[in-house]
Amino acid sequence: MKKIIFVFASAILLASCGESETTEANDTTDVVEEVAPEPTKDEVMQDYLAEKGWDGNKLESGMYVVIDEPGEGDARPTLNDEVTIFYKGYLLDGFQFDGTTETPATFPLFQLIEGWQIGIPQFGKGGKGKLIIPSDLAYGDRTNGDIPGGSTLMFEIELIDWAPVQGM
Repeated sequence: MKKIIFVFASAILLASCGESETTEANDTTDVVEEVAPEPTKDEVMQDYLAEKGWDGNKLESGMYVVIDEPGEGDARPTLNDEVTIFYKGYLLDGFQFDGTTETPATFPLFQLIEGWQIGIPQFGKGGKGKLIIPSDLAYGDRTNGDIPGGSTLMFEIELIDWAPVQGM
């Protein structure tokens, strides 16, 4: 009889311990942390434009152009042109990673990042504005100098002039 009581008491003790552990396990699984989804590239760019108070035009490519001054006439540079520009390049946190100072830079447009190839022809001679370029139209997921992979970039652009690339 003592064995039966001992086994019965042990069973009750084990059951109550098991129940406690089950309750504790259930208590931890009932807590669900809500994690906000990462904003899309477009939401990041729209938020940036709103924060700056800029009115940007979204292009079919997904980038945004803010035209401060459209420039002269209807003529626009093409991929076969060398563009002469003043520019400053920024990460969206305000870090300036590149730019011209007193002298403009001249580049063959076809050799530049896709965002510039699409954005610079939005301006005429003397045009000024901003290009907000998602990473897939810039450097993608690879780091490039001070630009971390996956970065959306903002460039201030002033298009001085352009001319056909020599030999094209």
